[in-house]
Amino acid sequence: MKATQEEADALFEEKQYKAAAVKYSNVIKFEPTNHNAIFNRGLSRIEVADYEGAYNDFSQLIRERKYMTKSFLARARCSFQLQNYKGVLIDMNALLAGDPENLEALELRGNAFVKLFKNNNAVADLNKVIKANPNNVQALVNRGAAYARGGAVPAAIYDFDKAIKINPKLPVAYFNKGVVFFMSEYWDGAIENYNKALDLDPAYADAITRRGMAKQNSPKYSINEACADFKKAEKLGDELAKEYVNEFCKN
Repeated sequence: MKATQEEADALFEEKQYKAAAVKYSNVIKFEPTNHNAIFNRGLSRIEVADYEGAYNDFSQLIRERKYMTKSFLARARCSFQLQNYKGVLIDMNALLAGDPENLEALELRGNAFVKLFKNNNAVADLNKVIKANPNNVQALVNRGAAYARGGAVPAAIYDFDKAIKINPKLPVAYFNKGVVFFMSEYWDGAIENYNKALDLDPAYADAITRRGMAKQNSPKYSINEACADFKKAEKLGDELAKEYVNEFCKN
């Protein structure tokens, strides 16, 4: 089985993750306690978006107390993708209890707090992450979202603008800035930023829907112009857009 392990590792190094996961499964079938194979299969499964399978791999390692820090972090990433944000908190609280300055854990927990609308907790964690790395664009975007949800509009805009300055090609930063302007009823600013997000990602359905909502509220646009956005986003599978089409765009 040593050759099979080597083959699996080679596929993993070549980023052929689907094939690597299959090969690691063959190894594990004959070597159930091969923790390295289990860990790498979990990582491979993350890469092909098999988050449930990866979650199970890292859970096994945690039960057997192997690669504890890495397994807690990886399982939390799976939980986040599975929208199990409370699970992220449980794992990261456990890890941070023994390693309170672990920046990856703080960032994961902070991001989960954002999703759970625990804005003050999110800001507290992400402050530490950004202090250690002021150019962490994703942390800036997520802290901006927490500020926005907490009503701290200037702080949110500051974070989004800083993220955009670091990476001008990040659609989510423009989208989130547009959301803040929308919440502030600054329709022109919202539409401008949704347009910038769509310049970078024309299939960004959320941005198309939100632009339609801003047009619907702005006196500069007609309901037909708003509906054009709603219908376009509906075709891309956006459920909110579908609701707007059914409500306002029947003709």
